[in-house]
Amino acid sequence: MTQDRLIYFGTDAFSVPPLIQLLSEDREVVAVVTKPDSRTGRGRELSSPAVKRLADARGIPVLQPDRLPSIAAEIKQLKPSSGVVVAYGKIIPQSIIDLFPKGLINIHPSLLPRYRGPSPIESAILNGDDVTGVTLMQLDAEMDTGPTYDAAKLQLTGKETRPDLYEQLAELGASHLSAKLDAILEGRIVPIPQDKSLVSITRLLEKSDGDIDWSQPADQIEREIRAYLLWPSSRTELAGTQVTITSAHTQPASGQPGLAFRTAAAELAVYAGEGSLIVDTLKPAGKREMTGPEFLAGHPLPERI
Repeated sequence: MTQDRLIYFGTDAFSVPPLIQLLSEDREVVAVVTKPDSRTGRGRELSSPAVKRLADARGIPVLQPDRLPSIAAEIKQLKPSSGVVVAYGKIIPQSIIDLFPKGLINIHPSLLPRYRGPSPIESAILNGDDVTGVTLMQLDAEMDTGPTYDAAKLQLTGKETRPDLYEQLAELGASHLSAKLDAILEGRIVPIPQDKSLVSITRLLEKSDGDIDWSQPADQIEREIRAYLLWPSSRTELAGTQVTITSAHTQPASGQPGLAFRTAAAELAVYAGEGSLIVDTLKPAGKREMTGPEFLAGHPLPERI
């Protein structure tokens, strides 16, 4: 194992497993760079990024710049040979990349060049992909355009939710980085330019993406429910009540899109543009999560096919 001095760039929970892996191998992580603390939740309390909390617990120096160029001198003083970037959340300028003689290694949660951009995990679910994975990439100053070192695939079942897949890919990224890091740092793996003809770009998701459009096919709505779980979540009105649907499955019955009904099996269902959706669990506004039949107990609906 090489003894390169590493700086770790990361912010959210996806960044934690790879850092834990590096520390478990006694890699020399000389600093962690993360976003500034931010106010979250209804109480707007100041919260630290997940990676900062881990670094503090392990006694690793933490840098939280508003602008990365402002810490250039501190990075120089640390004399890093390389760095690892995982869900940092900001574009790293070339002036900072140039401070690392062996460059920066990025873990991207897709099989590049497919799904560049901010929502690759959600996009794999939304598009009903059979396989996704992680790519180890040589970071450049653009968005996910650098040459790639290696990739690891993950077979999908078609049942994954956003939180599930985030966790699986974070662990896969950690193990794949561990397996390939020495070969990358020693120059035994040479990065290969991405095939521009295969590029696809994802977009930043917005809260409005969670508003269910019942004119869509039921299969698409079901994928959205899994892809948007936790945020932006899948919201609609059923029986005059605002709800968030947290899990569902499809059936072939058809009718007026958006019309909610009770099936012969006492399930809560909604017609879509093609087929219908059986709502397995949902959360009415201001209430706990409940099953479809529990919701029907308080919101009687007519039985339909």
